[in-house]
Amino acid sequence: MVTRETRLRILRLHADPAGGAPYWIETFQRLGLTPEQVADTPPAAGFMDAKALRLRPIEDFIPRRLLDRGVRLITSETSGMTGKPIVTVFTEAEFKAGFVDGFVARAAQVCFPLRANWLWAGPSGPHAIGKAIREILHSVGGLDPFSVDFDPRWFRKLPEESMARERYLAHVLAQIMDVLDTQRVDVLFSTPPVIRLLAERLPPGRRDAIRGVHYGGMSIGPDEYAGLKAAFPKAVHLHGYGNSMFGMFTESESGLGGIEYATSASDRVQLDLLAGDEDALRPCAIGELGRVMLSRFDESMMILNHLERDLATRTPDGIRDPHPPHPDVNRKTIY
Repeated sequence: MVTRETRLRILRLHADPAGGAPYWIETFQRLGLTPEQVADTPPAAGFMDAKALRLRPIEDFIPRRLLDRGVRLITSETSGMTGKPIVTVFTEAEFKAGFVDGFVARAAQVCFPLRANWLWAGPSGPHAIGKAIREILHSVGGLDPFSVDFDPRWFRKLPEESMARERYLAHVLAQIMDVLDTQRVDVLFSTPPVIRLLAERLPPGRRDAIRGVHYGGMSIGPDEYAGLKAAFPKAVHLHGYGNSMFGMFTESESGLGGIEYATSASDRVQLDLLAGDEDALRPCAIGELGRVMLSRFDESMMILNHLERDLATRTPDGIRDPHPPHPDVNRKTIY
């Protein structure tokens, strides 16, 4: 849980006229707010300006004091599923906290194989997810993963059911199968649709050799999740929820109601669920469906009250079954 002390420290850093982030200096001056007021009542700052995140240079969101120190910053971009990609940055410690530590801790609890041969099929380039898997394996002394690059932005530009899209997908799957045919692979890491395609192509004996399956990039319904678990019966399965702006929450448990994530455990990312009309949103009660709102309190970049498209159900420790408003449409894609 993000404490008031943490909120106030980060708010003061970013809103400091002498060394803060230009965007937040301007925002606090325009709203006539102080860091103390926002620390006590975060909704007072209003919803995050997504247009500013997409159009302004990244330096506008980084405290000048941090830039002057020459701290190494890791850049990342969102996938662009809902519009122009958003660029963000993390310090090395923040990246590890957001994408590595939680997964490694959960993997240890459920005996998910880490120091094993991984096959990662997904985007590289500006996306956080490809960088994260390498950091995870590096942190446990594991081998760098076998990798197949899959550009989701190009895939989505190709018309549905077109020959071009089918040829690109066949090209990616052929590379995956080449690795599986020549190397020992213990863990698969990709989106649910890619894992499903591999389940259809691999014979039972090959599927039984997989000891871990990690899912990311897309939501997954309980029925599909149960089917993939049955397809890889000897594997430990873990799903991740998050994005390149904030980090990733690892599955805490799953059942007929969907996958649950203990989002309240984070001390740097606050996830809230809001219900009601667009102009009169309110916090959800436990068991209520609402829209995801995320705030990030990092030294490198602060994001306040960012409304996501996803819906989820509130639980005592976090959320259950996060999904886009029209999940059936979303799940027709690969990324």
